[in-house]
Amino acid sequence: MAVQALDGTRISANAAGDRTHDTGELRRLLNRVDAAITQLEAQNEGGDDPLHPRLPKELQKAQSLRQQIREAMGRLEHQGLSKINLTDSDAQLVKARSGVIIGYNAQAMVSPVNPSTAEGSGMLITAADVVNSAADSGQLVPMLEQAEEITGTRSPVTLADGGYHTAANLMAGEDRGQTLVMAERYQAEVRDPYFKDQFGYNTAADCYICPRGQRLAFRGIRKSPKSGSRSIRVYRAPRAACRACPAYGTCTKDKHCGRALWIGPSDRLLRQHRQWMLTEEAKKLYARRKVLCEPTFGILKDQQGARRFLLRGLANVQAEFTLLATAFNLRTLWRILRSPRKRFQATCAAVPA
Repeated sequence: MAVQALDGTRISANAAGDRTHDTGELRRLLNRVDAAITQLEAQNEGGDDPLHPRLPKELQKAQSLRQQIREAMGRLEHQGLSKINLTDSDAQLVKARSGVIIGYNAQAMVSPVNPSTAEGSGMLITAADVVNSAADSGQLVPMLEQAEEITGTRSPVTLADGGYHTAANLMAGEDRGQTLVMAERYQAEVRDPYFKDQFGYNTAADCYICPRGQRLAFRGIRKSPKSGSRSIRVYRAPRAACRACPAYGTCTKDKHCGRALWIGPSDRLLRQHRQWMLTEEAKKLYARRKVLCEPTFGILKDQQGARRFLLRGLANVQAEFTLLATAFNLRTLWRILRSPRKRFQATCAAVPA
């Protein structure tokens, strides 16, 4: 458990894509269903035929659909969703390699069984979960906690892609004493020659120096709408200096003020992590991420048939994915047990008690 890798994959829900509607579409569908129910009730009550002891199947189906639509409209209103699927109301629109699908975001934490051998001895899934959120960033800490609870070990190094890169996750890793090897979320922004990391800080004068040598003085502390109650220190260059600078239009396009830097409590950690990711040690570690997570998902999908969930509802697909992860781990353990005794003993010696 010296290293672990986290990644997510999108798995299709057991639901038809054409049954996904927004509020307007649901309202129009409800109107059509109401009209159909009125017509069916009139047909059921008309004529001299005796009344049916129970509702006709067509009317039962229409009334059930009406109730389903009303419940879906209520969920859209109270949960702030943009669209909902009538077949599986927990499934969401998620972006997969094949395009946008109705599905779930499956998460897996993977560790090599014996990292000391060059050929490897397989992988174990140490944490697994399914969420109906398209974003990966909020899943890092829960998966770290689940992996620690299941294995009884806090892995010192965790590998993750840019989808998990946030200041909050870096702070959590620092608090937990775990090294997080994560790619930058916004690669193009960081490579900009006038990105804020390119501005040097003068501790004595409490100011920043831009790549062209212009001084950005401290202008006060403000509350950023994105940061909630956290205090943000604002540094700004003179307007006249920026307008006369050859980089005007690239570094800043503000016509009324000079270039500003908003420095929050997490900026130090973000800058430190970017510098760490440029080291050879970090690059070597990050290169291992693909050979852990991607083969695992490939086996789950191609060999274990996890390209589409069989069950519906978040709780059910979570149980289904847990069973898939358990089967994956049993395959790994079976491969170890059937191997020659010497290799088995060497593998057991490398796994912590």
